[in-house]
Amino acid sequence: MRKDAHNFPSSAQADGKKSTAQMKASQTKTKHKMKPKTRLMPAKSPLGSLGLTARETEVLTWIAQGKTNHEIGVILSACTGTICKHVEHILCKLDVKNRTAAAVIALGALAKAKNMRQLVR
Repeated sequence: MRKDAHNFPSSAQADGKKSTAQMKASQTKTKHKMKPKTRLMPAKSPLGSLGLTARETEVLTWIAQGKTNHEIGVILSACTGTICKHVEHILCKLDVKNRTAAAVIALGALAKAKNMRQLVR
C-alpha cells in the first residue's frame, strides 16, 4: 500500500460516496424531529393568561386547593420530583417566592374571571 493512499479526508471516500456512518448520521437527523417543548393554555381559561403550560396550570390549580407535591403527584399520576419541577417553573413564571403567593395569584385570576362573567350577564 502506498503512503499517499489515505490522503482523502476521513469523511469522504475515494469514489465520492457517503460512508455508512455518514448515512446513519443523516438518517438520524431526519428521523428525530424536535417536538414543541410546551404549549400554553388557551386564553379563554382563567389561568391561561398567566403564561403557564397546561400541566403547570393543573398543578397550580391543585396548589391553590392546598395540596402537597406528593398529593398532586398521586392525583396526576406523576412523580413527586416532577411535580416539584413544575412548582419551580410556576414560581419563576409568576415571579413569586412561595406556593402561597402562587395560590393567591391563581385565586385572584379565577375571581377576576368570575366577576367578568357576572358583568356580561
